[in-house]
Amino acid sequence: MTWVLMKSKNLGYIPALDHLRGFAALLVLYFHGCHFITHKIMFNTPYDPANWLRANNPISTLVIEGHTAVSLFFVLSGFVFTVGSLHKSLNYIGFYRNRLLRTYPLFLLFLCLGIVFNPQNFDFFGLVQSLFFFANTDMALNGGAFTFVFWSIAVEWHFYLIFPFLLLAVQRNGWQILPVLIAIFLLLRLVAYYQGIDMRDLSYWSIIGRIDQFLIGMMAGMYYRYYFRESALLDWVAIAGTVVVLAGLFIFNQFGGGRLNNYVWIYWTTLEGAAWAIFVLGYLSISRYYPSFINKLMVGLGTISYSIYLVHYVVLDFFMQRDMDTFIGLDDEFGTAVANVFFIIMPVVVAVSAATYYVVERPFLVRRTIYVKQA
Repeated sequence: MTWVLMKSKNLGYIPALDHLRGFAALLVLYFHGCHFITHKIMFNTPYDPANWLRANNPISTLVIEGHTAVSLFFVLSGFVFTVGSLHKSLNYIGFYRNRLLRTYPLFLLFLCLGIVFNPQNFDFFGLVQSLFFFANTDMALNGGAFTFVFWSIAVEWHFYLIFPFLLLAVQRNGWQILPVLIAIFLLLRLVAYYQGIDMRDLSYWSIIGRIDQFLIGMMAGMYYRYYFRESALLDWVAIAGTVVVLAGLFIFNQFGGGRLNNYVWIYWTTLEGAAWAIFVLGYLSISRYYPSFINKLMVGLGTISYSIYLVHYVVLDFFMQRDMDTFIGLDDEFGTAVANVFFIIMPVVVAVSAATYYVVERPFLVRRTIYVKQA
C-alpha cells in the first residue's frame, strides 16, 4: 500500500515525527490490550486498577505503563506547533479551523456511533460537554468504547485554545517564560495536594497536570529551531533518552505505577514530559539511519495514528466482549495478552484505521490551509 501523506502546510515535513506518532498510538493499544486481557485471564472480573501489573524489567514496563504514550503525544503537540509558528504571525481563525479539520471529523463520527450503540447513556448536556472540549469530565457523554479516549482529545484542545497566547508570551519574553509557567503549575498542584484534591484525577486527566508536557514540548521545539543539527552527539542523546524513559517508568511502576494516587502526581507528569523531550530530540537525529522501507512503514503508521488512537479500543472491546482475545495461549498471562494483541488485534486495528483515515480523515485534511506567515 502506498500511503498518501497529509503534510502540514505550516511546518517543513519531519518524517521522524510521524514515526513517533505511530509508535505512541500503537503503545496505547498495547497498554490497554495487555492490561485488560491480562486482568481478564487472571481475575475474570471487571477491570480494577487496584490489580495494576508489576513489571519485571524496564522493557515490559513500557507496555505496562503505556499510558505514557499520551504524554509523548502532548510533548509532540507542543513541539510541532512551536517549530511551525515561532517568530511568525499566527492567523487565529486559520489555526483553529485547521485544528477542527484535523480532529473533529473522526471525533464526531465516533461520538455518533457511541450514541447509536449506547442510546441508554444519551444525555443532551453530556453531548454538549463532549462537543465543546469537556469530554474529560465525568458529565461528558459516555459512548462506551467509542468515546473511551475522548478525554485526551479534550485536554489537547485545551492546549490549542491557549497556544496562541503562549506563543505570544514566548515571542515577547523568550523561552524563559516557559519554565516559569511550569514552576507555577507545579506550585498549583502542590497547593491542590495539601487541599486534599484527588491528585491522580487532576494530573492525569486535566490540563492542570498535563500543561507541563506541552510547555516542555514547546521548549524542545525552540531548541530544534535554534540549535538542532543531526550529529553523533544527538544520536547518543536518543540512547540516553531511551534509558531515562525506561528507567523512569520502571521506578514509577515499582512504586505502584498508574494506580498511584499520592504526592508523586505533583511532579510526575513534568518528569515524564522532560524524559520524552530528551528522547524526541535525540530520535530526530538518529532516525536518519533507518532503511527506506522501515522509514516508509513507520511514516505510514504515523499517518493513520489518530485513527489508530480512536479505533483501537473499539476493536479491543469487540474482541474481548466475544472472548476472542485469547486465541493464542501461553503459560504467562501477560505474554498471552502481548501475543494476542500483536498477532490478532493489532492487524485488525491497523486495517480499520487505514480505512477510517482514507474515508473520514483525509477528505478534511486536504482542506487545511496555511495559518502562519513571517512576522
